[in-house]
Amino acid sequence: MIIHCEECGKRYKIDDSKIVKDRAIFNCPNCKSKIEVLKPRQKVESIDPIPDQADLMDEKSAASGSFQTVGQVEKAAPKRPRQDWHVEPETTPQIQKTPGLTVGKKLLFVFLMFVVLTGAILAAVYMKFVPALLHDQVNLRTYSISRSLAAAIQQPLLIKNYLLVNKMAETNANLPGVAYVSVLNKRGMVIAGILGDASRFDPDFIAQIKANGFPKEISTRNRIPGGASESKLDYSVGGHNIHDVAVAIGDTGGEAHVGLFTEDVEMAVQQSLIPLLVLLGVIAVLGGLSHLLVARTISVPIRSLTRSAEKISLGEIDLPIEVKGGGEIGDLAASLERMRFSIKAAMNRLRRN
Repeated sequence: MIIHCEECGKRYKIDDSKIVKDRAIFNCPNCKSKIEVLKPRQKVESIDPIPDQADLMDEKSAASGSFQTVGQVEKAAPKRPRQDWHVEPETTPQIQKTPGLTVGKKLLFVFLMFVVLTGAILAAVYMKFVPALLHDQVNLRTYSISRSLAAAIQQPLLIKNYLLVNKMAETNANLPGVAYVSVLNKRGMVIAGILGDASRFDPDFIAQIKANGFPKEISTRNRIPGGASESKLDYSVGGHNIHDVAVAIGDTGGEAHVGLFTEDVEMAVQQSLIPLLVLLGVIAVLGGLSHLLVARTISVPIRSLTRSAEKISLGEIDLPIEVKGGGEIGDLAASLERMRFSIKAAMNRLRRN
């Protein structure tokens, strides 16, 4: 096997059978630099003589690590056919891209998760407290209508002017959101029962009222207990949820009942939640665009520096690395430029030697 020193250019002959491993390292006797030898994988017999100007190393010297000149080798042993060897060249490792999300996608994913989590928390808090607040407002409004009706019909009820009682009940039944108004006397008889917006009830329920009159069970379901002056109850009437408030009518022993549709509260909650969701959506879109712009200012320089590092690994060291911007990206670009300059200077020194 013929090897040569890259530092001083001297050539030597060694017996590759003495190389046990795939690689061996010798010291050049001339310049003392290290010579790396690859064990050949395939040998072909050749009759070409070794050039007279080359320095050779015999088999015994190869084993002991000592070197001899051409004249010494020729006197010590007769010439023999040279053994050419073939080593598969080392290929440049292929640069494989690491699978995974880019910086921009990671930032966008984190931001979207933050928006979704924030929206879920806000929606949960909203649905927990806002409906209760609106329900209290409904109860307050229902109680106000009932108290107003009870005060207005107290005198007509004492003189048994039921026509006036029905007119006042009809007036309150026409208020927005009122499902019905009913009045009971001290014996529990319904002396006034007026529906609010009849079109909102089920047709079968309306047909039943037209046939049999205002149902007594609507007014008697929420009776005022003894010793109390008012009572409230939520139940279903004609396919709708109703909030009923009963108020005692002075000293008459009667009761004034007013029922309001609670579905109006649910609709108000939903309608008030829509602007909040729209606002979160706008924040998500604007925030996502902002994150993409920020991520672009990070990922683009990183991709550029990655391509520069790939070129350096392939031996392209003449093209300077441009340092743009500051911060960590600028420090990384400056470090790569210093590395490229050091590699180029080292290679120039090797060529001069």
